Order: sequence, then structure tokens, then C-alpha cells
Amino acid sequence: MTNLTILIIGALLSISILYLVRKGKMHGPYATWWLMVAVSAILLSVFPKVVDWVALKLGVTYPPTLILVLAISMILVRMLTMDMALTQKERKIRRLTQKLAIIEDSLKEDK
Repeated sequence: MTNLTILIIGALLSISILYLVRKGKMHGPYATWWLMVAVSAILLSVFPKVVDWVALKLGVTYPPTLILVLAISMILVRMLTMDMALTQKERKIRRLTQKLAIIEDSLKEDK
């Protein structure tokens, strides 16, 4: 039953992401990230023994812990990439503001 629930959640997430991209409410790179999450959920629901096998190979004694560690790691990576993108956008906005101030100042001097 749990696998069916996860499969439904993954499918609904995939459909939602594709709908948001189609309506122009989500940009490609962000959609790619979320589609990877949805596909991962679907794959894990279809092949639940993969987690047990990987956990065994990595020496993890309680396989569900592996899912939690990977999920938290992915969240941290996502937060890092979001902070990097935000920093880049802030830098561009600051430079544009400075350029606009220079242009405005030169227009005032021309009058």
C-alpha cells in the first residue's frame, strides 16, 4: 500500500510540474530538479528492494535511514544552488542599479 501511495504522489508531482512548465509558471532548470524527485519517487515505489540492496552495499544497517540521508543531502544541495543563484541575481541587480545611476547622472549633466 505504501508503494502505491508513493507511486501516486510521484505521478501527481510529475503531472503538476509539467503543467506548471506548460503554463510558464516554472522555468526549465527548476522543473528538471523536481521531475528528478518525482521520477526517483516513482522508481523507488516500483523497485523498493533497490534501497535495501544499496543500503546493504553501503553498510547501512537500517535501509530507510539511507532514504532520509539522501533526501536531506538533496535538500541541502538544492538550498546551496538556490543561494548561489540568488547571489548571482543580487550581483546583477546591484550592477544594473549602478549603471542606471551613472546614466541618470550623465543625463543630468547634459541638461
